[in-house]
Amino acid sequence: MERPKARRGKLLQRTATHLRERGHQVELRDSAALASDLKLGHFDAFVIAASVHQEHHQETVTNFVFAHHELLNTKPSALISVSLSAALGDQKTEAQKYVDRFVSVTEWQPSMTLLLGGPRLFKKKNYFQEQFVKLVVMKSGDPSPERDNEFTDWNALANFADRFVETAG
Repeated sequence: MERPKARRGKLLQRTATHLRERGHQVELRDSAALASDLKLGHFDAFVIAASVHQEHHQETVTNFVFAHHELLNTKPSALISVSLSAALGDQKTEAQKYVDRFVSVTEWQPSMTLLLGGPRLFKKKNYFQEQFVKLVVMKSGDPSPERDNEFTDWNALANFADRFVETAG
């Protein structure tokens, strides 16, 4: 996972806190640090969050979901797909393609999905990625494409979490 741990955990921490405040038990797991003999059967539901880099979801998350897709398909489950494309109105179709590919490759059928924008860390890119991101961000109307931006819609994330636990029963 390319982003610093503090940044990648912000979305998950806020979601977990939101759900705990509503009386739910939540366990956070990092797909990059999971043991191969992980037991998941005791969980009632799953929310998988994965960021998109160069049009693909994180490899560790893809591998985890593929390895456990049979269990995930038997319980309420949700996917939060985080990408710059999801934050830009005219790029939602592209963000959905990333999810469709992920679902096809992993053979998982999540009960719900959320396309969500996330932080854009400008200085973490190579030259060509920086130029591409500048172009995309400038198209979005941002007058300062050379700085970090936060594209996460926190209200949409909280509403998604609430809807998921309602449907998960």
